[in-house]
Amino acid sequence: MAVVLIYAAITFAAQSHELYILKLEIKQLEQKIAREEEEKRRLLEEKDEISSDESIEKIAREKLGMVKDGERVFVDTNN
Repeated sequence: MAVVLIYAAITFAAQSHELYILKLEIKQLEQKIAREEEEKRRLLEEKDEISSDESIEKIAREKLGMVKDGERVFVDTNN
């Protein structure tokens, strides 16, 4: 009977430790999920900003040097 009780106690202790480790892993994964969801939200907002007509026009003007039809381009020759 003592052997059974000792075995049960050892088994219980081992399983308690494994359960503790698993709970820690779950908590870490939940935190990682929360960080990734925040990053996803931020990237979606950035995508919406970049996809706006104003942003596309700004990129076209500043990076590509494009102008709208009928606009005049002035070049500063003093530099």
